[in-house]
Parts: sequence; structure tokens; C-alpha cells
Amino acid sequence: MRLSFKTTTSAALLLTLTACSSMPAKKNTEPKMQSLVTPSSALDPVNVRAEADYNFIMGDVLSREGKSEQAVALFEKVAALDPNSAAVQMRLSAEYLKVGKVKEAILKAEQAVAKDSKNIESLLVLGGLYSADKSYDKAIAQYKAVLHLEPKNSEAPIYIGSLYADKKEFKKAEQYFHSLLKDPGYETPHEVYYYIGLTHLDQEGVNHQQSAEKALKKALEIKPGFEDALISLANLYLLQNNRGKALALCLEYQKQENFSPKVADLIAQIYIEDGDSEKAYSQLEMISGNSESSLDVQMKMALLLIEQKRFNQAGAKLKDIVAQYPTADSARYYLAAVQEETGDMENAIRNYMQVPHSSKHFSEAIVHAAHLLKGQGKLNQALVITQKGLQTKADKPQVYTMYASLLDAKADYLGAAQVLEQGLSKYSKNVELLFQHALILDRLGRKDTMIAQMKKVLEIEPNHVQSLSYLAFSLAELNQHLPEAERLARRALELDPKDGYVLDTLGWVLFKQKRFSESIQVLEKAHEYQASASIIAEHLADAYSMHSQADKARQMYEKAASLTTDQKRVSKIRSKLRELSLSVSYLK
Repeated sequence: MRLSFKTTTSAALLLTLTACSSMPAKKNTEPKMQSLVTPSSALDPVNVRAEADYNFIMGDVLSREGKSEQAVALFEKVAALDPNSAAVQMRLSAEYLKVGKVKEAILKAEQAVAKDSKNIESLLVLGGLYSADKSYDKAIAQYKAVLHLEPKNSEAPIYIGSLYADKKEFKKAEQYFHSLLKDPGYETPHEVYYYIGLTHLDQEGVNHQQSAEKALKKALEIKPGFEDALISLANLYLLQNNRGKALALCLEYQKQENFSPKVADLIAQIYIEDGDSEKAYSQLEMISGNSESSLDVQMKMALLLIEQKRFNQAGAKLKDIVAQYPTADSARYYLAAVQEETGDMENAIRNYMQVPHSSKHFSEAIVHAAHLLKGQGKLNQALVITQKGLQTKADKPQVYTMYASLLDAKADYLGAAQVLEQGLSKYSKNVELLFQHALILDRLGRKDTMIAQMKKVLEIEPNHVQSLSYLAFSLAELNQHLPEAERLARRALELDPKDGYVLDTLGWVLFKQKRFSESIQVLEKAHEYQASASIIAEHLADAYSMHSQADKARQMYEKAASLTTDQKRVSKIRSKLRELSLSVSYLK
């Protein structure tokens, strides 16, 4: 793992712009608002000013509420009323960036700089946007323009050096950073050493790691409380698999400096990776009241509780998170998972179904909810939510397999086959789709196609135990290619030696080869692992019957009949019992 060089332009600088940055300051404290626009002479200046001010205020309110798309529309209206306002263009740039529209953000920032080419903040922001867009040369040009206007600016030189590193021009980056250190008037040499350290971290080799360590230590020597340098040095030790050194460094920092949530988070991560979840949880508890990313910290705490199987505490923590952050879809999903684990099925289903379409957990939530509804016998309801899921954004392989399994449960094999074929048209090499499709083909009596499909699964995943076992069993049932069936069954058993159904497959293959004594040994073991499986009991009874162990066969047939509610199978087993009795009577 390599530590990548981090583009240094401040995210806060990009996201917290306000139009006020280029506006004249108010001269009094009266409630009258300073005008945001210069009215056109062709319009009523009072109306223009009022409309612009209103749209700007409402846009700012929407922005603070996280509704940046709507805010953009209002700021665009302000820009239309005064197309020469660089400040409004910069505010639009910030809003576009919030919604991930980097190209549009760049365009607005370019327009702002064109209108006011001497505004340092605008130049810095445009440089940062170019950096985010990987237009490194353009970014460097903006930062150099800043230095031309303000030679003592402390940010632009660092950005220029880091951009050379982003371009993989490491020597140029180092030369640039070292040139800053030669300037006796440069006010933040600790930052320069920090970025020299990052430049070396972005390169392979022990020598670069040693240089990085030296530079980061120098940064901490100049400024002992330099949090970013400390964290980078600790990550370097982790990269070198020196976890003890990284942990000791972080713990010592916490003792010497004021409490740092970021350092505590790194300590917690080290404890998590070391399997010490109790100490990790303690660190996260200390962060929870001090962290800007409270949601992230609380989620880590909840997941640690789940890992420790402290489900009641995890559920309480997740309920608090959902109450505090109603749109936190991950918290709602894991709350549902905890409720499922603890048997609170109704609330689990409700929370799974409230996971929004936009969530990365949506497909899994649909599958879990459908599975629980299926377990309650509510097949129709499960079908409805799965179908709706496919029609929205739950277009994932597992949703197709769940939908098909529900249709299978309703004996709609043709419908199940169609759903699986739709899934395979998008995910042609998905093993679970292929496997379930093979099962449905078998239900439809298309044995040859089923066998071909099972073999396709094994081409993709040779160790797919279920396919190995199912194919072996199918060949045995057809009384075809029995040596191949035995090979497949034994391979499945190597992979999962304690699976009663896999053992049953091997026992049945041996039975079909008339190796009854071996078959009994394997089937008795299968019955030990799956004592409640009717089909295994029936197979064992068949083997006893063929090996002249009539009493054992009779007992096992009776048990097999008692373990199933399928009346056709019960009738079949009773028929075997009658045949066994007649055979015994005849021999007497």
C-alpha cells in the first residue's frame, strides 16, 4: 500500500464562499441590507435590488439546508440581474462544487476571475478547482498569479510544490520546497517540511521512507503540536508494519498536546486492526463529543458493538443515530440488521423498507426485507417489494436471485426462469444467478441444459461447493457418468467436509454404483450432521434395505416419513415400507 500525495487546496475554502467577500463593508448597523447588485439603468433599480437581495437570501438559506441544487437556481437569477458581479459567480462556483459539478464550478470561477483578476481568494479557489480537475498546469498558473499580486502569500507556494508532486515531478517539487526554506522570511517552515515528507511518501522505496520520516520529524520538531505531520508519520510507521511504534507515537502525542479527535480516531483504527475492540471503543467514546464528524464516529462505535455481539447496545446506539440523523441510511440499514439478528422481525422489515433508493445498501435492504417476509409466509408482499426494487435502483444480482426464489416458492418456474435470464443478460458471469438458473431449469425438466449451466458455474468458480454437489447428485439420479459424479462429490466434500447434504450426495453416488457398504458409512455420517433431513434419512434407509438390514431400513423409512410434510413424498416412502415388508415376508 502506498500513501498518495494529497492535493492541498482547502476544501473549506472551496465550500464556504459567500458573496460578501467582494462586497463593501456596511457603514452602520441599521437593518437596511447592503445591495448585492448594481442595477441596470434600463430597470427600476429599487425593484432589481429587492429581487436580487431576496433571491440571494433565499439561496443562502437553501444552501445552509443542504439544498444546493435549488440554491443554484436562485443564485443564477441573481447573476442574471447583475452579470458583472464576480462575488455572485464565486458563490455559484461553490454551490456547483457542493453538488459535484466540478466543470460548472470551474466555469463560474473562471468568469469571476475574468471580472476581477486581482481577487486573491478567487484565484486561490480557481487554482483549487483546477487541481481537483487534475488540470495541474492551469492550477499552477493561478497560484503564480497570486504570488505576482502578493509575493508574501504563504499558501500559493505550498500549492505549487504539491502540484508538481501530483504531476509526479518529484525532483521539481522538492527543489521548490527547499527554495522556500532558503527564504529566511518564510513564516511556516514546518509546513514545508511536512509537504517534503508527503512528497517522499508518494514514492516507492526504503530511501524515500527514511527521507519522509526525517522531514516529518523535523516538522514536529519545529511545531510539536502539528497534527497533520504526526498523523502522516504514524501512517508511515503503519506502512512499515511497525504498529507498536505508530501507536506509541499517537498515545504520546495525546499526552503532550491537547486532545485530538483525528489522532484518537487513528488510535481507534489501530486497535480495531489489532482486534482490541474494547480499547477502540473507548477511543471512539472520547471522540464522539468532540468530533466534527460525529455521525462517522458514532457509526464506528455501533459497528464495533455489533462485532462484539452486543446487539442490544448496538441497537440503542443505532436508534439514537437515526433519531439524530434521519437521512443516515447506513445507520438505518444496520439497525434493521440488528433487529433481524435479535428476532425483532417487524421492525427489521420496516427499517429495511425505509432505506432510500439512493443508498448503497438499498439492494441488500430489499433482499433482507423480502427474505423476512418470505419466512413469515407473506410471499405476495415479498414479491411486490422485490419487483418494485428492480424497477427502481436495486438492479443487482442478489435482487434477481431473491425475486426468482420467491417465484420458485410459488411454483412459477417459467416466471423464475425469465427473471434469472433478465439478470444474466446484465451479469452473465454471476455465479449465483447461473446456479439458481440451473436449479430452475431442473424444475422445468430441462436436464441437459441444467447440466450445461452447472458446468458453466464450475468453469467460473471451480470450487463452488453447491454446484459440485448438485451436479454430482443429478448425474447419479440419471445414472450417468458415475465416476465423474463421484469425483465431483469427493471434491465438494474436501471443500466442506461437515456438510450433511454433500455427504448425502457422495453416499447416493456410491449407492448408484451398488457400493452399498461404503454408501451406508457415508450416509450414516450425513444423517449425524443433518438428522432432521427427510431425504437423507430416506437414502440411508434405501442403502440399509439393499444391504439386507431390514430393521434399520424400516426405522429410517419411518423417520423419513415423519420429517416431511410433502404428502407425495410420504406416500412414496410408505410404498417403500410396504415393499420392504413384502420382501421380508417372502424371504421367510
